[in-house]
Amino acid sequence: MKYVSFSYNKLKPVLYKSIFLFLFPVTLLFAQDKSDHKHHTMSDSTLMHRQNMIHSKSPMVMPFDMSKVTHYFIKTDDGGVLEIKAKDLKDKTQIPLIRKHLKEEKILFSNADFRDPKTLHGKNMPGLKILSESGKKYKVEYEELPGGAGLTFKSKNPTVINAIHKWFDAQLKDHGKDAKNHEDKR
Repeated sequence: MKYVSFSYNKLKPVLYKSIFLFLFPVTLLFAQDKSDHKHHTMSDSTLMHRQNMIHSKSPMVMPFDMSKVTHYFIKTDDGGVLEIKAKDLKDKTQIPLIRKHLKEEKILFSNADFRDPKTLHGKNMPGLKILSESGKKYKVEYEELPGGAGLTFKSKNPTVINAIHKWFDAQLKDHGKDAKNHEDKR
């Protein structure tokens, strides 16, 4: 009976190559940049963790107390309306802070500067790349509202309108219980 000698060192390159050929395509499937998709595929616990993180980081870009205000992200045919209102419509602390913040954001957004949402939500937040590159293709208007203020985004460009809608959807998801997609009838 003849024995065949077996050398692990000779088999090692074949083994590594086989593993690589199997794992590389699988890795590519999961490693694609899905930054625009992340907001839509999170598990409940991951989403809750992200919402808590957004809530705790909010003082970095927003001067008001997130637990005392509600964000509204209302999509329209030509863009959308972002409103922030104090939960207590007579709150003499939060309302001026909301108004000051949105006046400042109006100037930034009108110049295609989305540094605050990028700071809070991440630079790959859905819609922001297009909005940051489309400053002349949309208008932003500020309006003082009972209990807060609002910004109206308007465009005639379907790509920009879609970017506004994606941005609003991502904000709704990130802000969780602190945000709504409709205005309360008070």
